[in-house]
Amino acid sequence: MLLVGVTAAVAIALLVVGVQSVLGAAGKPGTAAAAPSGSGSPVVPRAEPGPTPRGLPPRPTPTHVATAPAQPIASLAPGACLQTYDSKWAPAYPVVDCSAPHIAQLIAAGTLPQSASAAFPGTGALDTQVGDLCTPSLNWHWVAVWNEDVQLDLRYPDTAEKWATGDRAYYCIVYTFSRHELTGSARVEP
Repeated sequence: MLLVGVTAAVAIALLVVGVQSVLGAAGKPGTAAAAPSGSGSPVVPRAEPGPTPRGLPPRPTPTHVATAPAQPIASLAPGACLQTYDSKWAPAYPVVDCSAPHIAQLIAAGTLPQSASAAFPGTGALDTQVGDLCTPSLNWHWVAVWNEDVQLDLRYPDTAEKWATGDRAYYCIVYTFSRHELTGSARVEP
């Protein structure tokens, strides 16, 4: 009887520790998916990433060196694979064939339908609009493989000043938070 009581006490203690570790991880920065913020851009956690997704290769070194020539973002077609990717605001990216190792991919690009004279709708409305334009191009089988490591950057004129210039271009760039070098495409081909 004493053995049963001790075993039950140990089991309860392990359960409490397990629940606390799960609840504690849920509140840590970098463990949640990107979410819109007041600044208008999706929040991309920059803390040390969590464990490598099951069955994936170990993380590469954090420094990636571009060996391909950089091309202006406005000249890239959806599906372009980006050899390096440090910021959604870079003016140009080195583009490689998607069968070669790469860090990110442009999955969608286009022009927002609002006229050049339209009032700035705000970043919340634009996050929703651009997100809706991007997600049909995302290969959900690819997302399932990478799971919570998938990040989607939405690039569009995100301030009233940029909007007032008449710029209506948007870009959707997918990458993994852990910065694994990818091969293949994350884009649904039409």
